[in-house]
Amino acid sequence: MKPFHSILLLTGVLSSSALAIVKLPPVIGNNMVLQSGEPSAIWGWADKDEKITIKQGGITIATAVGEGNGRNDKPWRAQLPAQKAGLVADIEVIGSNNITLANVLAGDVWLCSGQSNMVKPLSSNVGYGGVVNEEQELAAAPDNQIRFFRGGGWEVCNPENVPHFSAVAFFFARKLRAEVHIPVGIMELAAGGTAAELFTPARMIDGDAELKAQKAAAQAVHDEIGPKGDAYGKAYKEMKKLAAEAKLKGEKGPRPPVNQLSEEDSRRYDAATIMLNSGSMYERIIRPVVPYALKGFVWYQGEANGLRGGKYAHLMTQLIQGWREDFGGKPAPFIIVALAGWGKPVVCEGKQGSWPLVREAMIQVAETVPRAGVISAVDLGDPKNIHPLDKRPVGERAALWALNHVYGQKVISEGPGFGKVDFTDGKATVTLTTNKEGVVLKSPGGFELAGEDRMFYPAKAELKGDSLEVTAAEVAKPAALRYAFLNFPECTVFNGAGLPALPFRTDDWPVKPVLPVKR
Repeated sequence: MKPFHSILLLTGVLSSSALAIVKLPPVIGNNMVLQSGEPSAIWGWADKDEKITIKQGGITIATAVGEGNGRNDKPWRAQLPAQKAGLVADIEVIGSNNITLANVLAGDVWLCSGQSNMVKPLSSNVGYGGVVNEEQELAAAPDNQIRFFRGGGWEVCNPENVPHFSAVAFFFARKLRAEVHIPVGIMELAAGGTAAELFTPARMIDGDAELKAQKAAAQAVHDEIGPKGDAYGKAYKEMKKLAAEAKLKGEKGPRPPVNQLSEEDSRRYDAATIMLNSGSMYERIIRPVVPYALKGFVWYQGEANGLRGGKYAHLMTQLIQGWREDFGGKPAPFIIVALAGWGKPVVCEGKQGSWPLVREAMIQVAETVPRAGVISAVDLGDPKNIHPLDKRPVGERAALWALNHVYGQKVISEGPGFGKVDFTDGKATVTLTTNKEGVVLKSPGGFELAGEDRMFYPAKAELKGDSLEVTAAEVAKPAALRYAFLNFPECTVFNGAGLPALPFRTDDWPVKPVLPVKR
């Protein structure tokens, strides 16, 4: 249970007699990790003109003046001087009341966000959590040099707290700790089932011509079919409430309401509602920690954008720019996790949409946005579980990318890269160009070929030195090659570091809904 004063700080609910006290946001508190090597922002609330003094080791290190009326409307801000990595001296915030920030570390702070696969905890006793070798991982997990912030205050990585931590974020932090030997702070700010539009700052939507046009189109859709969609949503929510009450009483629940929208109109309504609520999740869980100093970001999201994969790259470019602007204006590294396989081995299907298009957009972002990278979880999926258990490799691959591209360590951080493709003599020959040392082909599968008719067939690959030769009996004259370009693909190309090649295709043909692979 959180102490009563923590609940007050988190909710901002204070009695009228306490309005004058200096308050701090939940992210500024005991056990926090400050970004080492650079000044760190500190902020809070106090009455107008109230003088705030910040001390460390008895020495004044910053001052500020109250801007508002003690409520969460107009914060005062100050800068803490750069701290060396390790335990730092207690920090005192002194105004009409004194606050001492204890057990504070300086190290590297990473913001880990996205949807449910980023939320998924280490322990199967927490929500939809659980990981491979769970018992052993939990036993080895405690490390007081790793701290998590999950919205209500900083938590030390101890046996009591660690079961609740994001598995991906934890394994990322642990790998960094083992290699760079400094404290690691993780801001786990993610929400299950959440589309990327909701995490994109509203100003980035409204200030971009393409996204602004999409929002206007969404408004038109909502004007057209919104009343029916809203009525169904309200009725469905009420039905769920009554069903839960009936279950507790051992009674039969009500029947689901009838949706007056067609399946296609339901998709249009859902997409329009998401766009019209763009920025809402950013304001709710990201904005409250701005402008906390960070090292970078890790992003595991995209499942909720499967029906809009073709628009994902541009949206993510704006999201990244907006986040970077708000967290100091620097091109902080942004690591993207390419979605783990799930569902059927088709390129697009039903409500899931096309995850290959989302992954392709992620790769495009990594290729065009400075200091953005993508790591693969594609091979770690489960066709029947959208929350696969094999999370350790996901976090560690993200850490490898950071160790290489951020910390300058000479480690292999990505799988083999595909280069030029030649279509001759009834086969496709693709050259491997990067990270190809120790390349292995785990099976001949994972590839598809199509001729000019654009019908794809499973193909067989053969490793020939630094190249792969791919053939399909049904395709006499190949015109297009795809690798792992399915919702749940077979991943077969790995390098000696055990890292998989990312999905790849040579064509730019439209991906249509419910387009099964020809067998």
